[in-house]
Amino acid sequence: MIEEQNPWWISKNVEENETYRKYKESPVKWVPDVIDKISLDPYSLNIIVGPRQVGKTTALILLVEKLLKQVENPKAIFYFSCDKLADYKELDEVLQEYLKVKKAERIKTSYIILDEVTFPKEWFRAIKYRIDRGDFKNDVIVLTGSLSMKAKGEVESFPGRRGSGKILIMYPLPFSKFLELFNVNLPKGNVDFALRNAIKFIEYRQKIKEIFEIYLNVGGFPNAIRDYFERGKISNSTVSDFVSSIILDINKLRRSEHLFKATVKGIIERTASEFSFHTLAKEVGSVRTVISYTELLEKLFLLKTLTAIDPNTGNMLTRKERKFYFIDPFIYEVFSNWTMTKKPDENKLTEAVVVSHLSRMLPTFYLKRNGEVDIVIKNGEKFTGLEVKYGKNVRKYIGKIKDIVYLSKEEIDENVIAVPLFLGLLDAPQSLETLEII
Repeated sequence: MIEEQNPWWISKNVEENETYRKYKESPVKWVPDVIDKISLDPYSLNIIVGPRQVGKTTALILLVEKLLKQVENPKAIFYFSCDKLADYKELDEVLQEYLKVKKAERIKTSYIILDEVTFPKEWFRAIKYRIDRGDFKNDVIVLTGSLSMKAKGEVESFPGRRGSGKILIMYPLPFSKFLELFNVNLPKGNVDFALRNAIKFIEYRQKIKEIFEIYLNVGGFPNAIRDYFERGKISNSTVSDFVSSIILDINKLRRSEHLFKATVKGIIERTASEFSFHTLAKEVGSVRTVISYTELLEKLFLLKTLTAIDPNTGNMLTRKERKFYFIDPFIYEVFSNWTMTKKPDENKLTEAVVVSHLSRMLPTFYLKRNGEVDIVIKNGEKFTGLEVKYGKNVRKYIGKIKDIVYLSKEEIDENVIAVPLFLGLLDAPQSLETLEII
């Protein structure tokens, strides 16, 4: 069984792997940055999480390709997709089978890569058991899952068991990397760099604007991007596959598809607007139900929530209304189709994209006092407000937060920056390291 998933044990390359074949045949491709962030120092337990179909499996196979150039014995690299395993007992049987191979081959350090490890029931029991036995003491382990490790309340962490490993969240491709697929290569930096240098690249404004309009429809998920380059639009199969994968997770968690769908619909209709759980509860059910399903969306890595902030103290106002954004235009496309809800307009989608990118880099909030400020970011002790006014007329005012930047569709002057240029210069990562299992 394990030999089938590891064809490089015989051929010493990944050419026979189906995921790798599709990657190589794709008209557009990139190497996910998560590959370079994984710790390969024994002993390491790495965990990669992120939304469905964001490219985690492809990243793992590219990691295998990288490792094959470094190891003497290809059997030191063990890959297994766990989506067909029922529980931790079956997972442990797989691990035991590989450990026999490792012993027979006299392999000192192996690279054990378990894809979709959250599928088997109580999967973590097999991993912890083998770690505590010392079976992996000289190894590197990489686990991936599309479901939050906490979603089922099964595990909080692996205290004392991670070694040099990292916990990484993998997101859709950011716009600055999306630009590179169109052979537009701009310098990239932090928020201050993007704000300071946007005016220097004004000659690229029209081309980048056109590509950004594509991004607003396609987003950063690999299958959707590949569809665009092959067909000029997202295919029905890509949309239906994504929905099916979400429904699978909902069913695994024994949650209501109807309530999940109602929550999604309510968020789409209110994107970029502040509202309370009580407001959404009028359509979905109890406040407790709404909180539960918005938290589920966050645990599936599909939703970003902004809390209001007190500009005088810097404290979060947790009792105030919140703002909810899906993390990628592709999710809006899919969920609008699924719930038969009108997709948010260009202005609201743009705000959602800006929030998604900034929240990968800095703590992100919003301000509701003496006029709303769409987004507030905290960089050290400094707070900066960003107003996304994606039209011709930009309203300028100064509120409690003195440093306010205006992001517009096309206009550029001392106080106004074109959104596409800003995002094109922003070095938003595709993957983030976090300190705790989420």
